[in-house]
Amino acid sequence: MKSEIFFTTGEFANMCEVNKQTLFHYDKIDLLKPAYKDDKGYRYYSHLQLDTMFLIESLKEMETPLKDIKDFIDHTNPDRMIDFFQKKSTQITEKITHLKNLQTSIDKKVTLTKEVLEADFNEITLREVETEYLYMSQPLINDDDYDRAIISDFYHTCMYTLYEKYSIGAVLSKESCEDRHFDNITHLFARTKFMDSIPLVKKEAGLEVIAYHIGNYDSVELSFDKIFNYLEVNNLEIKSDVYLEEIVDRLVVAKPEQYVTKITIPVR
Repeated sequence: MKSEIFFTTGEFANMCEVNKQTLFHYDKIDLLKPAYKDDKGYRYYSHLQLDTMFLIESLKEMETPLKDIKDFIDHTNPDRMIDFFQKKSTQITEKITHLKNLQTSIDKKVTLTKEVLEADFNEITLREVETEYLYMSQPLINDDDYDRAIISDFYHTCMYTLYEKYSIGAVLSKESCEDRHFDNITHLFARTKFMDSIPLVKKEAGLEVIAYHIGNYDSVELSFDKIFNYLEVNNLEIKSDVYLEEIVDRLVVAKPEQYVTKITIPVR
């Protein structure tokens, strides 16, 4: 084999899985120039340039600006290479962690939706549940500016710390439920397994009544009428706060009247 093998722009672009315009741009900004040009101006690239091209495309995948890539290539030395690559390795690890958490969140939504498809929304059930830990927002006090800040902070933590985008619900106080003030939401909550990330609230094991409301939350009183009747018939009383979760939402159905809210009531 010759010490150096040359390829046309098209051949080199195909090998690197880019288009020719990309190579033309790299040539223009002096990031990766062809090994030589013939008398007619045709560009030729060497197989020895493949590692540089691989580096450029790899760093681009990590959202490294072309000017930073060029600066690294133009001024590289062993110490700088080690430092630069170690930093990129750390970024890759963080990206992998982020993507794994995102995948977990998406898989969780799929699992929840499959469970929903098997549920009988017209049925009210009594279940024994285990202890659970919830991430809870600060109290909501019906002050728009204050509550807006609380909700913003809560969702930011859910999305970027807990990766819980699809397991968020609202808390209705026991007193508000009993007084039939169903719009008096006191907290937001998220179910999570990230036990060490942030302080969590312990939800005690015990009996819970599970019911479902179909349609906009504005009409939830109709479903609570059925729940209160169920509690009376079965000689049960509300033990603590009520948990509301929109399990069929705008990601699952197109029409609000098809939304489904899961209502969980600890009882004794």
